[in-house]
Amino acid sequence: MPILYPPTIPTLSGDFLTIHRFLQSPTMVQRRLRTIADQRFLADVLLTGTVEATGGAVAYEVSEGIYTDRDPTPVAPGGEYERALATGGTAALATVTKYGQDVKVTDEAIGRQRMAAVDRAMQKSVNRAVAYIDTITLAAIASAVTQTQAAAAAWSSASADPLLDVMLAQAQVADLTEGYEPDSIVVTSTLYARLVANQKVIAGLEREGSSQVTKTGDVKSIGSLALRQAPASRMPSGVGAMILDSAQLGDLAWEKVPSPEYQGEPSGIQSWIRRDPNATDSWLIRTRRTAVPIVREPGCAVKITGV
Repeated sequence: MPILYPPTIPTLSGDFLTIHRFLQSPTMVQRRLRTIADQRFLADVLLTGTVEATGGAVAYEVSEGIYTDRDPTPVAPGGEYERALATGGTAALATVTKYGQDVKVTDEAIGRQRMAAVDRAMQKSVNRAVAYIDTITLAAIASAVTQTQAAAAAWSSASADPLLDVMLAQAQVADLTEGYEPDSIVVTSTLYARLVANQKVIAGLEREGSSQVTKTGDVKSIGSLALRQAPASRMPSGVGAMILDSAQLGDLAWEKVPSPEYQGEPSGIQSWIRRDPNATDSWLIRTRRTAVPIVREPGCAVKITGV
């Protein structure tokens, strides 16, 4: 076999060159990670407020009332008005934590699996971030919320009435007269299945069209509340269902860490992609998020027990 001299320059072609160029573009990688992460975090749906924790911590008030400390009194012509106090809530302090990890993608994996190797690594990294941050957020909410509503019967029984349980929990919040308007209910996946299959619930759903629950298994709301599912592994022990006012419940605080090599908004998932400095013929995909859940108004939520 003839030997070429000088030897030809080795080249990458087709998919391999495209993939390596993609990994060398921090903006493109971050755009793909953001697409994967969009609408995945339950934490962002339940705690819709956002606040920057300047200095790594944020001071806030818990259960700030919407009333002054006294009723208005009759005022005589030319008389003075009695002074009332607009009292605040209980002071609290939360410290932001940075969560992150590196995921390795070897050149061999790219050569054998092409772009699928990169996609899977990014997907797994985002999935783990979602699972962890949602878990600590649900734990913080359940810990802060003390109001409970006992279910009329376990949702697995024939006499279960999930709609009544939900409406009674809403009534409990309304009776506080604090301006709360519950708009969401969070249930485990198992309880979602029991709720959707409950005959009393099905009887009240629309029967026309192609979106029948017996065909799609999809119920988007009950008792005017948006229905949110959470895996049982992410819900705190003993908590199966909660209703809440997502507009007032609290915030997911974040800190702007000035790392110039990272891409992405500091309030969400950020990324840094680089070749492994240890020369292991691989790329390192790093994802991170700074966050701490803050529950400002625990009175706007109720845990439904006995479900």
